Amino acid sequence: MPDTTWRPKSSPAGLLGLGAALFLGLAALASGLFAIRQPVGFAMFLGLLVGFVCGALAILVVVLTIGYFLMRYRFEPAGLAVNWLGRRELIPYDRVDGIFAGQRLGQAMRVRGLNWPGFHVGIGRTRVMGFVRYFVTTGDLNEIALIVTPDVTFALSPADVAGFRRELIERVEASEHRPPPAVTADSSEPRPAPSPLRDVTLAATILASVAVIVLTGLYIGARWSGIPDVLPMQFSRDGAVLSYGQREDIFRLPGIGAAILIANLGIGLAIYARERAAARMLWAISVVVQVLMMVATARILH
Repeated sequence: MPDTTWRPKSSPAGLLGLGAALFLGLAALASGLFAIRQPVGFAMFLGLLVGFVCGALAILVVVLTIGYFLMRYRFEPAGLAVNWLGRRELIPYDRVDGIFAGQRLGQAMRVRGLNWPGFHVGIGRTRVMGFVRYFVTTGDLNEIALIVTPDVTFALSPADVAGFRRELIERVEASEHRPPPAVTADSSEPRPAPSPLRDVTLAATILASVAVIVLTGLYIGARWSGIPDVLPMQFSRDGAVLSYGQREDIFRLPGIGAAILIANLGIGLAIYARERAAARMLWAISVVVQVLMMVATARILH
């Protein structure tokens, strides 16, 4: 049989993603413009931080929206390939034990991973089907096809679910020369959760953050002899000094950055199993915070 490609069912996720990305991008721009007009202080830091977070979220939403528009289910000679955001998940025909409608889940979808209206990609666990991997663009179980294998059940949402199931059954029969697959009550045990310690983002965050903190400390040390005992720490918009501190207080800035780094690392590790994207975002923000603290330190000592 020739290869055929099926699109997922259409949903409002694409328009919602584009709208959210536009809103976040404008918020990032506004926050950045606000921050660069502020003197060194909390207002500048907060504006830059909000701008970075909104900008990073806008990029993330754009990437995920592109993933929605490019998601495809492709019938190939070796099996059914699910393509999403550069990832390719192959379901060999000879591994298919059952092909069912979405109602066989026995419960509403509970997806750990990407969840927004009309777009769900992630994993879940049900009493009937066991471990389930979702690549769907709808929450309506009537529009979902379940493909059971010995290891995991795949949930897909082709535009024509009935036609999709017919073609899959034909290909399974052609590949194995046997009747349509029988009902399987449950799938096997779930795979172990991914370890955050193997995530390159965590290692990169720690190395980059520590490097920036060390550079900040070296910069302070190089200028230490020339730093006055009383140091202006906060300025108004017109450059007037609002508060002073001892020169030892300059270490508060990298100290605050280090505290935020530790907090974000801990929160990221705690939520990694369920929300890897959010954990990585927290870790990336930690690096930006260190850079902001280094810039603020340099401006105060300049």
